[in-house]
Amino acid sequence: MSKICTSYEQVSRAYNKVCKELWNLGVLWEGSKLDKVQCIYDPLEWRGLIGWMGFYQYRDKSIHFPAVYNGLDWSLGWTDKNSTVDVLRHEFGHALAHRYPQELRGGDVFKKAFGGAYGTNRAKGTDPDEWEGRCVSGYAATATQEDFAETFMLFVKHKGNIPAKFSKKPAIRKKWKAVAEIIRRVSRCSR
Repeated sequence: MSKICTSYEQVSRAYNKVCKELWNLGVLWEGSKLDKVQCIYDPLEWRGLIGWMGFYQYRDKSIHFPAVYNGLDWSLGWTDKNSTVDVLRHEFGHALAHRYPQELRGGDVFKKAFGGAYGTNRAKGTDPDEWEGRCVSGYAATATQEDFAETFMLFVKHKGNIPAKFSKKPAIRKKWKAVAEIIRRVSRCSR
């Protein structure tokens, strides 16, 4: 694994880009719960031993992004070029789930699509080594919360249009539709 360094400017540009995308999707507006989610760049933080590129801190409701992290060799599909933006999209998925739990759980849409409640447990029948066709990445197969965040990341990246490589995968289409429904619910919250 290679060490990847990020600058404050790089993280700031990525954060602004993702905020604009979320605004356009209707889940971020002035005064919304996601509007309160900050991105904290830590030039002294190094998550090299565990490979974290960024993480959503539930306690302070912020996304933390270290200056240096290990390049990932898992099947995330991220590259050094787009990883900062994709990580922020992913972490905003966790933030959305945390800040809008009713919209996530309402009507069992999440459970039916992702195979369980939002959390650290894997969906039944999901194996991280045999994820293709059921999840958008190997990392998504590790837990229902990561499955949601990875699907959310791609949903935001592709502006709601499912990529062709997933369009013929029924399990992924179901998750994509669930993310669209959750986004619709969040966008209908009072502004």
